[in-house]
Amino acid sequence: MNLALAPLRRQRSFAVDSVIVLSVAAALAHLVAAPSHYDWWPAAGVFFVVLGVAQLAYSCLILSGVRTDRFLLAGIWGTVGVILLYVASRTVGLPWTPPVPSHGTRWVAGRSIVPDGAKHVGPLDVFTLVAEVLMVVTLLGMLPGKLKTTALNRLMWIGLALWGAAVIGYIG
Repeated sequence: MNLALAPLRRQRSFAVDSVIVLSVAAALAHLVAAPSHYDWWPAAGVFFVVLGVAQLAYSCLILSGVRTDRFLLAGIWGTVGVILLYVASRTVGLPWTPPVPSHGTRWVAGRSIVPDGAKHVGPLDVFTLVAEVLMVVTLLGMLPGKLKTTALNRLMWIGLALWGAAVIGYIG
């Protein structure tokens, strides 16, 4: 091994490598899904491309060494926002979108909690959701103590609010 090159090599942690892989996986899944979503509704296709490119850029910046607390928090909250948008689209539906053809096929009743409200969940959806949840968990682990506690508390409150909304919706 050339000792002159040794100082140039930096070891990344497993967490950093995991975030890079998970962000790239989610990005590629969104880019693969973009054409079919564009056919359904052009705004959705454009959103998927922009989201995929943003996730690729995030992974490249993490790879290049950008790991400030603000950057990690931006990754957490941006990804949580995407997850919440996904969950809403698959449960109650998004009010501004056109009728859903269920991933390229005709819509089948009984696929959502709210009738006529949401889309079918496919394998690519599950893959992407798992990658994004794991990315959030990994990014949380990379935060220093106080910031991690604050972020976890805010996530808990979001979760409680969603459970409350689900219970109210179920009862009402």
